[in-house]
Amino acid sequence: MAKKSRIRIVGKKIILMLHLLVSLLLLYPIYIQPLPLIWINGFLSLTAPYLIAIEILFFIFWLIAKPFLSLISVGTMVLGWTVVASLFAWHPGSVAAMKKKENSLRVLSWNVKGFNGNQPGKSTLKLRTQDIAYSIQKWNPDLICLQEYNTNDRPNDIANHASYFNKNYPFNYFSKDYQIAGNDYFAGCIIFSKYPILQAQRIAYTNQEALIYVDVLKGDDTVRVFTTHLASYRFKPNDYETIDETAESKSINVKGKMAVVRKMKQAFVERAIQAQLVQSYLQKTPYPSIMTGDFNDVPGSYTYSTIKGDWEDAFLQKGLGIGATYLGISPTLRIDYILTNSHWKVRAWESVDENLSDHHMILADLQLIKN
Repeated sequence: MAKKSRIRIVGKKIILMLHLLVSLLLLYPIYIQPLPLIWINGFLSLTAPYLIAIEILFFIFWLIAKPFLSLISVGTMVLGWTVVASLFAWHPGSVAAMKKKENSLRVLSWNVKGFNGNQPGKSTLKLRTQDIAYSIQKWNPDLICLQEYNTNDRPNDIANHASYFNKNYPFNYFSKDYQIAGNDYFAGCIIFSKYPILQAQRIAYTNQEALIYVDVLKGDDTVRVFTTHLASYRFKPNDYETIDETAESKSINVKGKMAVVRKMKQAFVERAIQAQLVQSYLQKTPYPSIMTGDFNDVPGSYTYSTIKGDWEDAFLQKGLGIGATYLGISPTLRIDYILTNSHWKVRAWESVDENLSDHHMILADLQLIKN
């Protein structure tokens, strides 16, 4: 009997140590953020939804086995509330229908993946572009922010993708981050607007991509709209195969796994630096402003928390659940955002999966707060 009692005690000690480790991993990204080790923050932020689920299981276990120790989970959730609150939205019924309000501004953001679709193999670019343009415009947004957009400047050319938008959106600003085929074919981010653009600016990153913004005139109000595409992991097909094999426990390809980890580590650091640059421009904006884009990082990450600052996340204001926006790798990845400064009230939010890109289209209806 004494032997069984000792085994139970040792077992509980082991479980307690595992619990403390999970709590530490959940809290580390919030309270320890040295830039040289920011990549650790990046990896841990990806695991946050799973760590929270494990924390809840520990809470239930201790509530039954030793109620006093359940306070560890309570304390962890209190200390880590910023991560929990950034992951989940609690607004049932607020997303359905999303009828555009008369006095609101509808903003749409979408990483369109170069109009190449979400399926492997080649497809007809014209049809894919038409489908994407139709999917966007049926929502009648006032402002369209697209990432991984590409086009050429030749009139009446099938690859002049702006021609699908110009009729309803006569004003646009294109970052032209890099050439992809010939001197007149570029890729980057673009903002289409129903309203006149007063000025625009491109702020370059070190990886050829950029943060862009436009100042648009809506009635008597000047509104600044930002969009960006932050550094990606630059995964190739063999990297995705390695990730799939790892998830399914089919492979022990150590070399492939290390290559994936190196790419992720580099991207975490690169995005952290980009996020600091973005935040510096958000802080000094003189107008009611909106930040959109594909951050390539999840809520709770250094990238997200740095850019968001004290701005509002439209999903957290009017969304429901975890709001995943990326279709690959994991079902928990929310990496596309619409943020607003204090001049706006979020009226509605929606995420739309048209199966035309590896990202969801996201939309928000925003109402300008008049003093």
